[in-house]
Amino acid sequence: MARKKIFLISFIILLLFISIAAGAAYIFYFKDSKPPVVTSTPPSSVPSGPSRCSLVAKNDTYTGPDFARLENVMKDQQIVKDVPEAGKISLRFYHFAEGCRIWDKSYILSDGKITEGGGESDIQLWIASSYVDRITPDNFCDIIKKARADGDLRQDATVGEVTLLWRYRGMLKYKECLGITLSG
Repeated sequence: MARKKIFLISFIILLLFISIAAGAAYIFYFKDSKPPVVTSTPPSSVPSGPSRCSLVAKNDTYTGPDFARLENVMKDQQIVKDVPEAGKISLRFYHFAEGCRIWDKSYILSDGKITEGGGESDIQLWIASSYVDRITPDNFCDIIKKARADGDLRQDATVGEVTLLWRYRGMLKYKECLGITLSG
């Protein structure tokens, strides 16, 4: 009987210690958690007016790059293969015509695949279409960094830092490529 009491008291002390440690970890790491800082270029001063830009888009004569080649190249990129099933990265390409941003193509990177189309995502990358033909099977991150340096890339994260860290924990080696700096 005395042995059971000692075991019970030891178990309660252990649970108390774990609870205190978990509470301290929460306060230290997560309580003042800020959304992730994502480096991006400031939005350009493009004249607004949806009717004007819609008209420009309809009359746009821009010849886009070879997006079919891009899809074939991107499916072999290690960064695409490393995107987890629960993660979604949006990759949107655009060009400007008469001061209006015209969207050319959108892709979702998820579960190791690239799929044409848009939708909700955790990380958004907007990149000028002029970079599409420069992407090869092994330079995607270099092109992203070049576009960022040239001011032709906009990035945003739509989830908090904790979610980003947990969901993309296997992709932390790409944080510089994706332009994500973590607070702390």
